[in-house]
Amino acid sequence: MQEQSIAYYDTIADLLKGLKTVRAKHLHFHIHRLEDAPDSQLNHTGLYRSSTYVVILLKEGTATYKIGLHDYTMCRGSLYFLGPRHLRHYHRDTNNWEGFVCLFSDDFTTEIKLTTHYSDYPYYSLEGQQKFQLNDSQLEVFLNYFKQLYEYYQRNSINCCWHQLHIILEEAGVVCKYKLDNSPKDADNELVINFNSALEHHFYELVSDKIEHLFSVKDYAEKLFVHPNHLSDVLRKMTGRSARQLITERLILEAKSLLKNSRISITQVAYILKFSDTSYFTKFFKKHTGMTPSEFMAQ
Repeated sequence: MQEQSIAYYDTIADLLKGLKTVRAKHLHFHIHRLEDAPDSQLNHTGLYRSSTYVVILLKEGTATYKIGLHDYTMCRGSLYFLGPRHLRHYHRDTNNWEGFVCLFSDDFTTEIKLTTHYSDYPYYSLEGQQKFQLNDSQLEVFLNYFKQLYEYYQRNSINCCWHQLHIILEEAGVVCKYKLDNSPKDADNELVINFNSALEHHFYELVSDKIEHLFSVKDYAEKLFVHPNHLSDVLRKMTGRSARQLITERLILEAKSLLKNSRISITQVAYILKFSDTSYFTKFFKKHTGMTPSEFMAQ
């Protein structure tokens, strides 16, 4: 993970182009069947973010997905969600993908007066669970929902698309609540999940210039209401790395992503990531990557 940078796709059209799949017909909403693009869809992506919301229903095929810092195996009956703040990448294990992928933007909210914002749904939050495994009867219900949504889109009935999308998101919320209410709780596992979510949320706010300093292990521990030593002990037991190591890895990943943006200078990257000066950032980056920021940018 440390060796990658994060790509960013600002629109639905950019995302579909980046994934080498079908072309978008509408600026703020899109749906297509996975089987309609079996050869064009990338089999493997690097880490990326997108400004769009995504919901995918897999009828056939398998894939491994990383959403945030969580790893998921997708297969028949997987219903999963990707939000604008989620880091993501996937590896498609088979080429016989069938199902639906639906993408929509924040602007779709304002086009059609939505009472609940997309980010309010728990599966689009950084703290939520992004994948649910449906049984056969649930799968049949959701396939019918998506088929109707797809038919509306083919007819260019965007207003109807919104209403059908709202049904899907509400029904998914019911599934989400049921799964969470009935899932076994493990304190150590929950702490790891909550730390990963807090880590992702912090870096999202960091690069959005919404916070003034880089969080320390103590800061994360305070947010999670645990002692710093306990946090690191649990993380080391569950992941093999301490809290400090995981923060450093995430910081280097964000630095690499920003350095690959040709519009941002090394000084600006150091400022965004809250380093006191460019010299300190350069030393830190070289210590953990073996090269200076300039050398990395020149690759």
